[in-house]
Amino acid sequence: VVVGIAPALAQAQGTTISGQVTGIGGTPIVGASVSITALRVGAFTDDAGRYSFTAPASANGTTVTLLARRLGYQPSSAPVTLSGAPVVQNFSLSTAATELQGVVVTALGLTREKSQLGTAQQQISSSELNQTKALNLIDQLSGKVSGVNITGAGTPGGSTNIVIRGQNSITGNNQPLFIVDGTPISNNENAHSRHSGDPNGGYDFGSGISDLNPDDIATLTVLKGPNAAALYGSRASNGVIVITTKKGASSSAHARTELSTTYTWDKPSTLPVYQNLYGQGAGGEFEYFNGKGDGVNDWADQSFGPKLDGRSFGCTFIPNTTTYDTAAPCLQFTSPTAASPWIAHPDNVESFFNTGHTRSTTLAVSGGTDRASARLSLGRDNITGYIPNNNFSKTSGLLNGSLQVTSKLSTDATLQYIHNVAQNRPGTGYNTGILETFVWFGRQVDMNALRNYQQGGATNNGPANREFNWNYNFHNNPFWRQFENPVGDIRDRFIGTVSANYKLFDGGSLIARTGSDIYRLGIDEHFAQGNIQDQVAVPGIAGAGIDPAYFGGFANQNDYSNQNNSDLLLTVSRPLGNHFAVNSTLGGTVRRERFENASVAT
Repeated sequence: VVVGIAPALAQAQGTTISGQVTGIGGTPIVGASVSITALRVGAFTDDAGRYSFTAPASANGTTVTLLARRLGYQPSSAPVTLSGAPVVQNFSLSTAATELQGVVVTALGLTREKSQLGTAQQQISSSELNQTKALNLIDQLSGKVSGVNITGAGTPGGSTNIVIRGQNSITGNNQPLFIVDGTPISNNENAHSRHSGDPNGGYDFGSGISDLNPDDIATLTVLKGPNAAALYGSRASNGVIVITTKKGASSSAHARTELSTTYTWDKPSTLPVYQNLYGQGAGGEFEYFNGKGDGVNDWADQSFGPKLDGRSFGCTFIPNTTTYDTAAPCLQFTSPTAASPWIAHPDNVESFFNTGHTRSTTLAVSGGTDRASARLSLGRDNITGYIPNNNFSKTSGLLNGSLQVTSKLSTDATLQYIHNVAQNRPGTGYNTGILETFVWFGRQVDMNALRNYQQGGATNNGPANREFNWNYNFHNNPFWRQFENPVGDIRDRFIGTVSANYKLFDGGSLIARTGSDIYRLGIDEHFAQGNIQDQVAVPGIAGAGIDPAYFGGFANQNDYSNQNNSDLLLTVSRPLGNHFAVNSTLGGTVRRERFENASVAT
């Protein structure tokens, strides 16, 4: 009986796999994961770099792949035949200079393996982020992260609204906190509501995150849930977006050069759908005299006038009747004294816009040794907007450096400078929005006739101190607004971070880090005489119109922001036996912020 049972017991025995994982020079690697992925079995290495686990007997007779990996090292694998007999397999891992798969950057800039995380987050690589190009970095995230809603401003260079997992506040701010290389940065636009997309009118000067150069970003991680963002406190109540910039790597004493350049062109994708049956006027009548109400309904900007059927006579009624007077000429702003055909211009709104052009180039040089590495990049964006006389330019520079001071101490430093310039951003909201004019636009208005606004209002009986226009009661000439009411803004920004990491013991480190985000924003607005649509934001007074008795107006604003965050962290990552590991962080943060605003207006 005993002889018959022994072979059965031997056949049911699993395969014990053991060995050691070492690094350069034979140094034991602590906390390395050694596993057979297909069988879902494995173990972590101990202080001596050794591991041991048993594969199930059901896998005997098969050849499997044994995988060894550790954060900061290149994974290594080896085929192993399972037969029930013990197997010894050693690994020697080399340091990795490239991004490791399955590793994400989490809160406080720490790296973790996805399989060890219990929070909701999603990481986007540089290649995924830069599949599309946009003025704002956040626009490039559209459709790439689940649970994130991104809404553009609708104007070139405008701010972008990003909401993670729905709105948390009805009246407050729902924007996430942005972290760059461990340093929180400002995503604010401007201190005054008039310059923050006020529905009553103003200008959208873009969000602060648009300053970053997407070509300099290595990874972007979205921390979605409150658990993932909790380490940043109340500032992270709407989630966190953690950004790491590209760094240099060991290159065998050779420099690596990267050049990225893109060119795109654009036009408005969607415009309102207009009717082209009836022209300007009211009650079926229209006759232009001076565009201010002295003609027949020529004060009106809506299109409830005569039918656009090509008539040159009969745009007004015979007095006290509803019969058109076929002897009366159809007078328009382009022909105030002679009859002209009453026809639609179906493309008059579309013809206002140009084709926009975006040219973006980034040049980067990187290199290093096993102890020191650096990366320097220069970027330049030139954008000609699809709205006339609207231009943007951005110059950016990034310097990253890393130094392994001793076997236990390493340091990192990052410095970014961004110079952002914009000219003649289009207005937003009801009063100053560029599309507000076209909502009330007469369907018979010839847009090309408005391009020569310099001929003045007196040309068609309008006010002598006004630009040539189709309506002098409610609107300014859209070309005149873009060319004769210059709006300029300049933002200079520095983002810098310095950190040191001291290895206390295997799996334990002390991290000290300090970072600052400093910017100055200057806004200069000039309003020409006769501007009836813009409202000057006088401090302490809700928007005030520009007095036509004065020779125009102006508004100047200057913002200064300086915020510093300093961290001291103790991190521990240690295996507990063959199947468990502990990751813990203890530390504190000191935060200082300073903001100043000065403004003057007439």
